[in-house]
Amino acid sequence: MQTLTTENLSLSHSSDTVVNGVNVEIPVGEITTIIGRNGAGKSTLLRGLAGKQKPDAGTVRIGGTDLHDYPVDDLARIVALLPEDSDGQEAAAVRERIADVLARESEVLLLDEPTTHLDIAQQLEVLDAIAAVNRRRGTTVVMVLHDLNLAARYADHLLALLEGNIVAAGRPSDVLTSELVHDVFGLRARVIPDPVVGTPLVLPIGRHRFRRPETGHTGQPPAAQPAEALPANEAPEESVVLPTPRRPSVEVCPTLAFSLEIVDVQDLGPSFRRLTLAGHQLEHFGTGGHPLDLRIKVLVPPAGEGAVAHLRTLFADLAPGGLISEEDSTGWYRAWLAKDPAERGAMRTYTVRSFRPAGHPGNAGASPEMDLDFVLHVHREKGVLVGGPASVWAAEARTGDEVIILGPNRALCGHDYGGIEFRPGTARRILLAGDETAAPAICSILESLPPGITGDAFIEVPSVEDIQGSFTRSGVTVQWLPRGMQAPGTLLEAAVRSAVALPGAGAVDPGNDLEDVDVDTDILWETTAGAGQPFYAWLAGEAGVIKAMRRYLVREVGIDRKQVSFMGYWRAGRAEA
Repeated sequence: MQTLTTENLSLSHSSDTVVNGVNVEIPVGEITTIIGRNGAGKSTLLRGLAGKQKPDAGTVRIGGTDLHDYPVDDLARIVALLPEDSDGQEAAAVRERIADVLARESEVLLLDEPTTHLDIAQQLEVLDAIAAVNRRRGTTVVMVLHDLNLAARYADHLLALLEGNIVAAGRPSDVLTSELVHDVFGLRARVIPDPVVGTPLVLPIGRHRFRRPETGHTGQPPAAQPAEALPANEAPEESVVLPTPRRPSVEVCPTLAFSLEIVDVQDLGPSFRRLTLAGHQLEHFGTGGHPLDLRIKVLVPPAGEGAVAHLRTLFADLAPGGLISEEDSTGWYRAWLAKDPAERGAMRTYTVRSFRPAGHPGNAGASPEMDLDFVLHVHREKGVLVGGPASVWAAEARTGDEVIILGPNRALCGHDYGGIEFRPGTARRILLAGDETAAPAICSILESLPPGITGDAFIEVPSVEDIQGSFTRSGVTVQWLPRGMQAPGTLLEAAVRSAVALPGAGAVDPGNDLEDVDVDTDILWETTAGAGQPFYAWLAGEAGVIKAMRRYLVREVGIDRKQVSFMGYWRAGRAEA
């Protein structure tokens, strides 16, 4: 996708300059909405961006080339313009015009008041279709909207025009303030988070100061309201009745819902696929340190058009920018579970392989990004991909797709966050062991270890092609164990027995009592904080294998249970629901 920019662009309408020396860079692959009062130059700017109007001064460039240097046919393939409907067409005709423009598959869509003459349901239908094209194809969209609340809801980026000049540009939450509404539109208003999606919601104050009765008509006039004492030089302000205030989600929710875009897909081997997710909401993600083995939830959408949008709406209160009560801030899982499975999709736990904030040397984008590595347990039957919902979804994921994850709110979560289990304490010798499902966590932990830490890391994977590069500054030795046709866990258990041989490293209580865990009915999950001992072990993978290694280390070798964390990530023979 090529960048659309202007340099000192000036445009006229009826001999009057209406766009005055504008410099702007339209964000690639995002939805930019232009707002401003009538006559501000919005439509003229859009025509200039489309090359339909020759500049009085300055240039419009696509990919660094002057737009007017493109052959007409080439420009038509890159940029599509939907001009404002000045003929008062019926709603059906308007929607047909929009559908025609969306079908052109241009890199840039310029839409002038695409919701004119449509009722509210039709407006949302059209804007949802535009947003879907943006997400699916990565199309850059620039549109003019008069409805500020719809502009804020659907835009990634807002441009505010006043008398031909851009007076504000940025994310809707940064641009759309009561001060801007007053300066640009001459309107006194309050701006609060939309209780549905969390985007800015403009509440006009107006001129009338009485409250209409909320009950039915009683035949009696409303009781007179005493006037508020105001400074002599300040006009009366409307008394607005707001809904019961709820607090911003970032102030009360340890877990937030992040709506992200898949920006890269890599197949790391026959069993692994890496999805890189990015989005400005990730500015609120994390625990203030290295992710280690940080677990998050991925919402796997059900089949059907609009499934992700429905999930986004379902978790809107939990999103950064959302409003929620403290009572509801911890009830999100129960609320999700109460939905019809065909409506809610699936929820699966994954480890953050890596996290790169904006400005990180490994992140060329403008937003933070994270890598999630998925193990693909899928096969094809009669041409159809078969497997668990998360595996099938990951195998079919494409760049531009939207995904919603649930993870820690960095404003409220620190190093003691419950989604991190690797807690070695003061241990200087480390044992890490796991199968392919634990590989992302082990590789992430290895990257965090400082010099001076020694030990062993064993990662069993299905095949030689699944061996990945791993980096550590520590003295921990890393071994990848491709099992081939052997049973899962065979090589892993043998490696652990070899590394921690009898009588044990750091054994403090040989013959520890160890309660039995039925891994077919219960979850094997026993973690610790290291207990200040010199040795610490972290083991994760197939529950039966982990149970056997747990018995060996604790009962046979005699390692204190406070020195070992065991996690059964999955169970052989139990299908992913």
